[in-house]
Amino acid sequence: MSASATPRYDRIVSLVLLVLIGLAVVFLIDINPNNFRARLGGDLPLITLSWVLVASLVVITSTGADLFIRSHPQMQNRVLPTLNLGFVRIELAPGFWILPSFAIVAPFAFFRLFSPILETTAAIIALVATGGLLLAALLGQHYALDRRPEVRHIARLGLQTITLLLAFSLFSATYYARLRFLYSGVLIGVIGTLLAYALLQWTPPRHGLFVLSSMVGVALAEATWALNYWAASFLLGGALLLVIFYVALGLVQNHLEGTLSRRVFWEYGLLGGGLLIAVVIATFR
Repeated sequence: MSASATPRYDRIVSLVLLVLIGLAVVFLIDINPNNFRARLGGDLPLITLSWVLVASLVVITSTGADLFIRSHPQMQNRVLPTLNLGFVRIELAPGFWILPSFAIVAPFAFFRLFSPILETTAAIIALVATGGLLLAALLGQHYALDRRPEVRHIARLGLQTITLLLAFSLFSATYYARLRFLYSGVLIGVIGTLLAYALLQWTPPRHGLFVLSSMVGVALAEATWALNYWAASFLLGGALLLVIFYVALGLVQNHLEGTLSRRVFWEYGLLGGGLLIAVVIATFR
């Protein structure tokens, strides 16, 4: 088999359609205000049946993404985490679960915020966004392993774009909830760490990628603490966190690729500073 193997479009499209059908059912259930709700106690957010079903779709999608990517010839050259059950050892590719999983969670969490205004249209937009992002993530991860440099480059740029879209959606939805910092900080920190790792895994192999990804997550969590005292809309809050994520991740990526220089540092600093100023100005309008 060639290292530039064609992805199994039939299986990928089947998985995407299965997820869309499941998510459509979730939106139908979500319309009913009397569906299952559970409170874990204290000021923790409610757990609804909709989120339980979304979590099930995430598990199905992660399993499919793992099977698809491990069938790629280039994965034979990668060292994968191994789950040792005693009687059998199973190789897993958890880094390839992140973007497909968030491609389900992010549109659901983001566009349902607009349901009171857009009603059914919000659900339709969420389904379209989920289908497009999930399909693009699965294909992008496949072609990001291609042996042709130009194909790898385009695919990884596509994955970076997907990651930024998912980051904005998830940061905005979390900021909208106005949870206590104990919850919102941890949630945004975990999201930032996982999304950072999903991109950093494409840099030259080295140890400590998860630690570097966690540093990006910690920076976002600290920014979330400051945002709790800032009266801004959830879209501007999400945009501010996105800028911090973009700058921090870009600097770490350049460091790992050996291209971090004083010029690159100042470019990211000026770009990030300019975007932050633009967001702050928009807040006071």
